[in-house]
Amino acid sequence: MNSDFEIKGGAGEFDAAVIAVVLDQIARDEATASQTRGRPRPGLPAWVRVILPDEPRTPGDIVYPD
Repeated sequence: MNSDFEIKGGAGEFDAAVIAVVLDQIARDEATASQTRGRPRPGLPAWVRVILPDEPRTPGDIVYPD
């Protein structure tokens, strides 16, 4: 990633600092992603863990109202 940026358009010092931090974080995230690409991760993906119930139930435990 190119490290020479020029921020134009009336951004103040604070705005420019925020933009620089965001661009730095994006660069770090991309570097981390490229290092871990292709390696299997242990366990279930986060999107699967979100939908898992706290206490798993078997179908026989489900009571349907009349």
